[in-house]
Amino acid sequence: MRRLAAAAAVLMMASSLVAGPAAPATAGPGGPQSVADVYRYLEDPELTAEGQEPPHADLRPYASISQAAADVTEHDGPSPYVRSLDGDWRLKIFDRPDDVPAAFNEEGFDGSAWPSVRVPHTWQSDFADHPVFRNIPTEIVPDDPPRVPRDVNPTGAYLRTVDLPASWRGGRVFLRFEGVTSNYLVWVNGAYVGYDQGGYTPAEFDVTDRLRPGRNTIAVQVHRWGSGAYLEDFDQWRYSGIFRDVVLYRTEQTRLRDAYVTTDLDASYTDAVLSARVEVAGAPGAFTVRGTLLDGAGRTVTTAQGSTGGGRVTLTAPVANPAKWSAEEPNLYTLALQLLDGHGRVLQTTAQAVGFREVEVRDRQILVNGRRILIKGTNRAETDPDTGRHVTRQAQRDDVFLMKRLHINAVRTSHYPSDPYLYDLADRHGLWVDDEVDIETHNRESCPSVCLADRPEWQKAFADRFRAMVERDKNHPSVIFWDTGNEAGLGAAHYAMAEWADANEPTRLLYHQSNDPDGDAPFADVDGPRYPTPARLEARTLSSTKPIVMGEYAHAMGNGLGNFDQFWALARKHPPMQGGFIWDWAEQNLRQPLVLTPDSGPGHLQAFLVGKPGQEQGRRGKAVALSSLDDFVDVFRDPRLDLTGPLTLDAWVKPGEWAGSFPILTKGQGYALQMRDRDTLEFGADINGWAAVAADVPADWYGAWHRVTGVYDGSALHLYIDGSRVATAPRTGAVDPGLYEVNLGHNAETQQDNDLRNARLGRGLIDDARIHGVALTPEQLAAGADPSGTAVLALDFDTFQRRGDFLSLGISLSGTDGLVGSDRYVQPETAEMAWAHAPVRISAADAAAGRISLRNEQQAGALEVRVRWRLTEQERTLRSGTRTLVLGPSGSADLDVGAVPANPADRERFLTVTAESTRDLPWARRGWVLGQDQFAVGGTAVPGVRTPPLSGAPALTTDGGTVKVSGPGFTYRFEDGELVSLRTRGRELLHGGPRLDVWRPPTSNETYDWGTDDRRVWHDTGLDALTSSTTGVRTTTEGDAAVVEVRTREAGRTIAFDQTLRYRIDRRGTITLRQDVMPSGAGLGSLPYLPRVGLALRVPDEMQQFAYYGRGPQESYNDRRSGAPMGVYRSTVGKEYVRYSRPQANGNHTDARWASLTDGRAGLLVGGMRDVSVSAYDRLDRAEYDHQLPLVRNRGWVTLHAAAGETGMGETPNSVLTPYRLSPSVPYSQELVLRPLTRPEAAAGGVPDSDVPAPCPPSLAATTDGTVQAGTAEPVQVTVTARCASGLNTATVRLSAPEGWTVEPATVELGTVKYGTPATATFRVTPPADTDVGTYALTATAVTTTPDGFSSTTSATVSTAAPLPPGWSWLSDRPYTPQTNGWGPAEKDRSNGEQEAGDGGPITIAGTEYPKGLGVHAASRITVPLDGGCSRLRAVVGVDDETGSGGSVVFSVWLDGVRRYESAVLTGDSPATSVNVDLTGAATMELRVDDGGNGNGLDHADWAAARVACA
Repeated sequence: MRRLAAAAAVLMMASSLVAGPAAPATAGPGGPQSVADVYRYLEDPELTAEGQEPPHADLRPYASISQAAADVTEHDGPSPYVRSLDGDWRLKIFDRPDDVPAAFNEEGFDGSAWPSVRVPHTWQSDFADHPVFRNIPTEIVPDDPPRVPRDVNPTGAYLRTVDLPASWRGGRVFLRFEGVTSNYLVWVNGAYVGYDQGGYTPAEFDVTDRLRPGRNTIAVQVHRWGSGAYLEDFDQWRYSGIFRDVVLYRTEQTRLRDAYVTTDLDASYTDAVLSARVEVAGAPGAFTVRGTLLDGAGRTVTTAQGSTGGGRVTLTAPVANPAKWSAEEPNLYTLALQLLDGHGRVLQTTAQAVGFREVEVRDRQILVNGRRILIKGTNRAETDPDTGRHVTRQAQRDDVFLMKRLHINAVRTSHYPSDPYLYDLADRHGLWVDDEVDIETHNRESCPSVCLADRPEWQKAFADRFRAMVERDKNHPSVIFWDTGNEAGLGAAHYAMAEWADANEPTRLLYHQSNDPDGDAPFADVDGPRYPTPARLEARTLSSTKPIVMGEYAHAMGNGLGNFDQFWALARKHPPMQGGFIWDWAEQNLRQPLVLTPDSGPGHLQAFLVGKPGQEQGRRGKAVALSSLDDFVDVFRDPRLDLTGPLTLDAWVKPGEWAGSFPILTKGQGYALQMRDRDTLEFGADINGWAAVAADVPADWYGAWHRVTGVYDGSALHLYIDGSRVATAPRTGAVDPGLYEVNLGHNAETQQDNDLRNARLGRGLIDDARIHGVALTPEQLAAGADPSGTAVLALDFDTFQRRGDFLSLGISLSGTDGLVGSDRYVQPETAEMAWAHAPVRISAADAAAGRISLRNEQQAGALEVRVRWRLTEQERTLRSGTRTLVLGPSGSADLDVGAVPANPADRERFLTVTAESTRDLPWARRGWVLGQDQFAVGGTAVPGVRTPPLSGAPALTTDGGTVKVSGPGFTYRFEDGELVSLRTRGRELLHGGPRLDVWRPPTSNETYDWGTDDRRVWHDTGLDALTSSTTGVRTTTEGDAAVVEVRTREAGRTIAFDQTLRYRIDRRGTITLRQDVMPSGAGLGSLPYLPRVGLALRVPDEMQQFAYYGRGPQESYNDRRSGAPMGVYRSTVGKEYVRYSRPQANGNHTDARWASLTDGRAGLLVGGMRDVSVSAYDRLDRAEYDHQLPLVRNRGWVTLHAAAGETGMGETPNSVLTPYRLSPSVPYSQELVLRPLTRPEAAAGGVPDSDVPAPCPPSLAATTDGTVQAGTAEPVQVTVTARCASGLNTATVRLSAPEGWTVEPATVELGTVKYGTPATATFRVTPPADTDVGTYALTATAVTTTPDGFSSTTSATVSTAAPLPPGWSWLSDRPYTPQTNGWGPAEKDRSNGEQEAGDGGPITIAGTEYPKGLGVHAASRITVPLDGGCSRLRAVVGVDDETGSGGSVVFSVWLDGVRRYESAVLTGDSPATSVNVDLTGAATMELRVDDGGNGNGLDHADWAAARVACA
């Protein structure tokens, strides 16, 4: 058990470090004397420091107690003993340590001509060095720890002068660097001071003997890569430089060196004992240490003092019932510490913040001050688009205040200790902190084989970083976890950290975030699973012996955070599940200049620089210079570059020293001209798979200009060097240009961040790069022809044009995973998070009766809230009120807002309740929402969508392929089945007719290869490029309406959709449009889901005002809707666009009832959809950045998407959960209403009047006894209940059953149905004699009319179950023998939980739960004796839903040693697969499950509903 007192411990190492105060790390006589010595320092992992003071708490001196207390949570106030060295320094960056002037650190060196920089800073954010982003691989090449590259290692030489006052004489002066990366050396006035391996904790040097009164010079040499950089393999931009504060401070010869402050609460968490263990250093003598505890108002609470001759002294004092500290109520005290000499003279005054609180684990729960807490946390990297790793104090305050507004109460300092000011803010304003050591070795985390944590020479470096973190932060009450590192495996070094913490600072809980084991370690007090699905999280919670706090979850990449509310439902259901840290806080994109290089071809395509390419003398004019450090040229993915052949790639290159790759001109692997290896050039294309030709490069390849050309002429691939053909290979077929951008110096498909292992991008010069849509001939190339005037792309690089800035992704989406943007733009998904995190939880015992409950979820701190409630029908407020309540900690209150009034028209109504703050806070003004919820309170009718029908039908005429329907004030026109014109009152309302809509611009989760990368599957099946053909048009008049029925087929490569659109148009011009869609094709099995199913309508782009009734105001999806209340919202097309780091699907609103577009004078209303969105960018997927939006903007229209459904967002790496997917293998239908807006509606912004008559569909219920017998008729009753007081004029009911079943009668006419008197239709359903076991759906449909003339079609489904047929038995009930199982036992009638028997959940595949079956884990073998008496096996197989999208398996059935069945590779995204195997004559059956070729992680495989027919 760990009990947390207010600060933390002075850290003294057990085992690997000596216990007790550590001695300073003495400097060598002069530090490195040569470049070779510099490399020796850089490459010695055991040399962590030289000339440094031992790590300690920040005890900066002040002139008085009042001055110290005023600065206790700022550490930025004035002090005569502290001199900041932040500000102007001289810095010159050299390519290598070898290039640094040997005398730069000597006195008198003149660096006045060097550039001036503002410290703190980073080289990359200053754009002085090349920005590089990596996730798993290190950016150090060769990757050979601890060695560093010799070809390039950017090295910064810093110079700074400082004038010291004469009053500083006679004391000790210390130079403190709060953070520098990476390894660095320090000199003062030409004398060597010391060395640090670099990192995120302070390095402090006693420079007393090197200083003199007046002017002094400080020189620092910082290296981009040293041994320390191997421990900083963070999935972030890799920054270099002095990125945190630098200070000089002065003490007397004897000083307060360190203090460790703890509080110990009694058993009732009431009274406390304050303890301060103080270390006095310097000259010995008679000294007194005095401590004064001050409360928040500055009043003295208690004092204590102790005498010492030097060394340690401990002060203790009892404190009666102090105000306790928690993140919810951060009551802070100040402990002023003074050192007095024997005469009572004060030698030093300092202060530490104190929070009285205690942390422990009891009954599998984390308790603070005896109460269970919830960790509503986020991972937070230190990142700023303009300042990089250096985050200013104001930016840190802004971050903390924004977190508080969004109900985030905890921070994991991923993946290194944060700037010290973050902890001050957390102490003062209230945040729980998981303090993480600056160690990540992501590409070496497989312990013990590939693992720095188990290598002896790295033990000291691990220990040094952990101790430095704890020593610095031990007195912060906000810190409740010590985190032993991220994605560095679990090795000896981690156990040593834990042992040391137990011995020296046991008041916090230990936390460990490896991938394997998954977020846990034997020494960890808290179990921290990483990226679970809700199902896996619940299983882990039930099986773990520890409290659960997810280390990383709900990966917020792009448009994501699906199913977030489910995680928090579990936290409120299971006490040991106490929350987690979302990955992550802010997008990490780095602002860089937007520099265009013009395309001289006829297309003038946009090309721009990414990274820091240079411009040098080229073969002719200028060339682009690439450093290999992630510099490249990016070209907009214009459709003109989607060449399918013939084509030519042509460029001049002057290759530099080999850096592991050299992509010259590539469009991913669609087509590419690139170096295959150091000695081989290749040209290839995707022509029914990758095909390439290659040749050795000439002897003078490096350092000389060469023309390289790849030609595909439709019959062969040809490669040319300097105009001569060097290789050819036959190949025919069309090129698949793929999904990636044309890049020069980078391959966008094969060189994403995780692909670059031990390799960099290209180094060299490129000039005159061309892409032609024709095959240049050998004669043209031999003659040196350059037909750039007809090229699809022609880049000369003679001009670079600055066009502002952009937020760069680098080479990866991996850094675009924040809740907020790089510039702290708040993304819509945060509304869902804030709803789930909100401290006031609102529930309804009986919403219709007005009985509401509110509960304060906080364990500390009362909340005074103003409760507001509104009862609404669409935009109309029927009733509202307010009340002020005080909710104590964990307190609740019941509220009666009155019963909902009568609703004779059955209109849809909602009761919305909001709890708001009543006072201003540092981070939010009064009115800040502390909780909200909404409750449906009856009604289904939505007035305003349909207008009452007029008698008589409109005119219907046909002329060849033209169909016209006209009536009073309107004419609608169809051409070859497509609705092309809606003209009403002289205005055209349509730019392009309703078209099948089954695609969306892929989200980051659907694009990134750590996510589900669904866009590849969409592309392979042709979902992203369907072609449409009309297969039939039928026109007729039915009653008072003209009917046009259009049948189309939308075809891709391996999928197709047959669609029927039935337009029913009345005399008002109202269209009732029924859409029926049936997917087909061999490719459906590879689709995990359809992104969307519905219709897209193009509306003239002057219609910019958008209104809708649905969930908002922010975007919402079926798996992210809890924080989006139903309402009528007004917006614009422009405002609906949601800015993500990479443009992607956005702006959807789920549970929509209607939407409209208008220009204020005319417009179009669409009703009846489930999901709606509007966009000005139909091909948004072609844009990588916002600066490309003008290139993809629709020309003359905006598109309204009216969908029967849209798949949810999910969260990386888990795909969308099954309930929120649109299955690719089922039919879809929806009925829409399209009508012109009236003039008053258009003037009202497109909002219809909601106080008008409306259709009133009935309630429909189908009932059975729940079971059927094959060949036996069973009764089914369908009850129709009028919901409106006016009743129903007519009601006709029919019942549909599975194919082969019979239903009698076909329809039942019920006639008039009065309100309050339901009517029932009875049917008899007979399943066929061969009906198999299973659950079958029966669908009842009622067509009804109301006295107002409105008709409605209503459906209801009921399930009925058929038992096992005679002669069949469940396999799990028969004898079977598990031979092997990858993890845990094979489970009977449960999924595999990987550990003990019975720890799995219900067997569930693709959203269907199966009560019977076997749950296994690859690799698995189960033997079943048959003895020749069985005839057939049937089962449904798949990866269990508990894995999310994880897992990859192959099922097979073996009979007497012969394989009789094998499935395709199935993943967590795959649909369920039926197995039907003939067993006749077999003596033994073996059921096998093997991994899908990528290891057996998450390979939870189910033999669901497995059954056999035996004699």
